[in-house]
Amino acid sequence: MEDQNNDDDEEFSLKAFQKAKAKKKAPTEEPVVEDFDGYGLRDAILEKWGECYDVDFQRVDALGFRNVYLNVMPFKLGRRPFRHETELDYLCHLQAVVEILVKYGQLDYVLYQIADSDKKPIAGQNPIVAVPIRLDLTKDQVETILRTT
Repeated sequence: MEDQNNDDDEEFSLKAFQKAKAKKKAPTEEPVVEDFDGYGLRDAILEKWGECYDVDFQRVDALGFRNVYLNVMPFKLGRRPFRHETELDYLCHLQAVVEILVKYGQLDYVLYQIADSDKKPIAGQNPIVAVPIRLDLTKDQVETILRTT
């Protein structure tokens, strides 16, 4: 009788394991990226650092590799220097950034990196301190992006 209980326990454990494994493999509900926009990126930056910082893409060539980074720059909305004349210009820029990140499947990755970062953009130093986020792109994606810029 005890052997049968052990078999039941093993079968139950195996079923539980297989069920948990299937859940992990099953497509999870992805965040709806269509609903995420420039306002959302602004809010993520504001929530993290308490300021509406500017962002910009940057090409970096190092050790024979070419990468693209999204830098969170220490330039704040409403203060000079700031390259966007109005908040609407700033939000339009963030919307374009979000569209590029969505196109290359990087939005969730960038939002995670922003939330997880222990760095802060700092102005007033020479050089300024930006928060770099290296995009997780294939070599072909990097070349495509850089060819169009």
